[in-house]
Amino acid sequence: MRSSAFDHVRSATNRAIKEIEESEIKISNYLKSDFPVQLIHGDLHYDNILVHDGQVSGLLDFEFAAFDWRAMELAVCLSKYAGVDGVMNNFNLFVKGFSRYGRLSSDEIEAIPDLIVLRILSNVVYFVGRAIANEDSIESLTTRIENYMNRCDWVNANKRNICDMIHGYLSK
Repeated sequence: MRSSAFDHVRSATNRAIKEIEESEIKISNYLKSDFPVQLIHGDLHYDNILVHDGQVSGLLDFEFAAFDWRAMELAVCLSKYAGVDGVMNNFNLFVKGFSRYGRLSSDEIEAIPDLIVLRILSNVVYFVGRAIANEDSIESLTTRIENYMNRCDWVNANKRNICDMIHGYLSK
């Protein structure tokens, strides 16, 4: 990411590198936690959900299904919309629905913003990997990196609001 291919998005690229380094430290601490692990879909959002007559009728795209922290499922779901206008209302509605069946500890809830950022950054790593493997050009990332970093900035600026909203539904 230090190559000249990133020069026109150098500021966002430098922010991404810094954010990845900070996330590595945070995640290494979470790895020492006792967060529950379970099978997660890993990519639930409107593109991967089929609806019929107002009800979910199917799920698509199990490419990222894995045994992972259960909190990661919620973080992934919220990550796609981070930073979008009016997103807190959408987060609120999603978490309200999630809370019907999902459970998270207080520590897991406090980790959600960092896990959202991790998911956003995983997209950066994904596109770098595709470029290295010659499956895609680096432009697939350079056209997206500013958006990814704006989303990370939004999550970091709204950590407390995100956690408080989730606690409101999931802390019993």
